[in-house]
Amino acid sequence: MGAPHGLSATLAGGRRRRRAPRREAIVLLNDRLQPAAGAAISALDRGFLYGDGLFETVRTYRGRPFGLEQHLARLARSARTFRIPFERDAGYWRSRITRLLRANALVDVDAAVRLTVSRGAGPLGLLPPPGLYPTTLLVAAPLDRRLAMAQRRGVGVCFFPCRLVTATLPTHKTLHYLPAVLGKILAARARAFEALYLGADDTVLEGTTSNVFVVRRGTVVTPPLHGILPGVTRRFLEAVVRHARIPFREAPIRRRALLAADEVFLTASTIEVLPVVRVERHRVGAGVPGPITRRLQEAYAQLVAATLARGRTAHASPRSHPPPAGRAGAAQRKK
Repeated sequence: MGAPHGLSATLAGGRRRRRAPRREAIVLLNDRLQPAAGAAISALDRGFLYGDGLFETVRTYRGRPFGLEQHLARLARSARTFRIPFERDAGYWRSRITRLLRANALVDVDAAVRLTVSRGAGPLGLLPPPGLYPTTLLVAAPLDRRLAMAQRRGVGVCFFPCRLVTATLPTHKTLHYLPAVLGKILAARARAFEALYLGADDTVLEGTTSNVFVVRRGTVVTPPLHGILPGVTRRFLEAVVRHARIPFREAPIRRRALLAADEVFLTASTIEVLPVVRVERHRVGAGVPGPITRRLQEAYAQLVAATLARGRTAHASPRSHPPPAGRAGAAQRKK
């Protein structure tokens, strides 16, 4: 759910480390590799003018994308809804992701790849004329090295009361992402990793770029999909939970219930299963990642490893999952 994640200074102990100079990023714009600094789209591109476009973010593990078919399927559903032409073939996009990763020397590391599709350039006016050619853009970036530490220690989150969410087509990943941008700004000011949207009735909906889960008396609970983005990792995680025979249900989560939860965690393609140990000034449980969260981190890592070893995409069904993980294990592969 969202663009490549950057971790706040909070996760680095309050200070940002100096990074070695990076090589110039290369992007794949309309099927052409070119330096990011010089890549250009039309000033009349509808994605820029009207947010008339869609995107997906896929995590790659040492050059291999995980869940690509599921991300493309979600993007294709949204493209049909908005009448935007889109090439869904996974082989087509896998080959282009490989080209991009090689061009950026990201084949041997874990990375985040964002695919953006706009309706293309056309004359001014909301009504798009027929025959526009979509603009496609692939951008890749290495995952933040501090993510592994965040997965071990957990992160903090804050609440974001935002009625705008219900008016921004939350079930589609459109280029209109202003509520999420504002949420990330507020989270950074609160020294938190993520902001959780609150509905008008004080119900927790989702994070700006993640889905949220709580654990209460051994049961994993997540908000129903009505009015939120159907996260790809959320779907995988639900199947992992059920296969591990951990009680699971979809139900509204009130703010008070989240604050009283034994465990809280977030899911998204880039962060996988990320423990939450603080909600604003409130400590979650014992203030450390809980045993069920640890177990699910391990089980999800096993799913990814097994799927990539088979060389095919996992399906969100128990048959594609490894045997249930043991109890609280610390085994995580860069989460």
